[in-house]
Amino acid sequence: MPTVLPHKYHDEIEDQGFTVIRGFLNPEEITKYLQASENLVQYAREGNWPHVRTRGKQFPPWPKNFSPDIWGVSGLLHPDLNELLRPFHDLYADEKMLNVVEDILQVEKSGLSMELLNMLINPLTDFDLDWHRDTIKPEVSPEQEAEELLVNPYAGAQFNLALTDDSCLIVVPGSHKRLRTEEERDKTVNESKRKEYITNQLVVELHPGDLAFYNNNILHRASYIAKNKRITLHGSYGNVELGKFRAKGILQHGVAEWLPRLQTDNENLAMLKEKL
Repeated sequence: MPTVLPHKYHDEIEDQGFTVIRGFLNPEEITKYLQASENLVQYAREGNWPHVRTRGKQFPPWPKNFSPDIWGVSGLLHPDLNELLRPFHDLYADEKMLNVVEDILQVEKSGLSMELLNMLINPLTDFDLDWHRDTIKPEVSPEQEAEELLVNPYAGAQFNLALTDDSCLIVVPGSHKRLRTEEERDKTVNESKRKEYITNQLVVELHPGDLAFYNNNILHRASYIAKNKRITLHGSYGNVELGKFRAKGILQHGVAEWLPRLQTDNENLAMLKEKL
């Protein structure tokens, strides 16, 4: 008989487009991952890590400059991070994290694929993202929008895991499973209105240790206030069998450039341990 998986979080995302798990991390875990994240943020702001989200640009590719005014750090599983990598690897592979993803995607762990693990941080100057859906362009016709919304909404699961207080994410509940209203279409297509209030919008308030998963085609944007420290881990997992529906959105982040090295590096490490 097929395994029956829990579906609490799946059902909440199906209904509202997002779910929040309060206190997902315990105090010791928050301390561990916050320290590791602060070390990496400093490393990146000092210009030692090229894979960053530069303030003023919303989507990849981001220019490889080394300004400290960044709003994100990418590639937290990249092998070039060396010793800085380990805590993030531990988190991404943590059983309790994978259990939530199983629930959301209704796929057992053996059917999950590695996608992305990044970090969202406060820039040094205020910055706002436009209203958007992650994989559907704002200018598409209603017919295209309907077709893309209905194609495998559970091919992947995207999350924000807060390590500090975080009120940056703004969503329109329920918008992940319907066409945009006239107001929403205007405020996603019209460049001068892309940061304006949308009826029924909701600020997703997270506290340290809270975890939010959301359908990445929910209408959402973010508002970054420089003085408010933000360190939020941001990533995704995929369904192996539906990888083709995720490929474009995931590969634009450059993961294909280094992902094959992980297996080689792990094999080399295993060989070294055998010799010791």
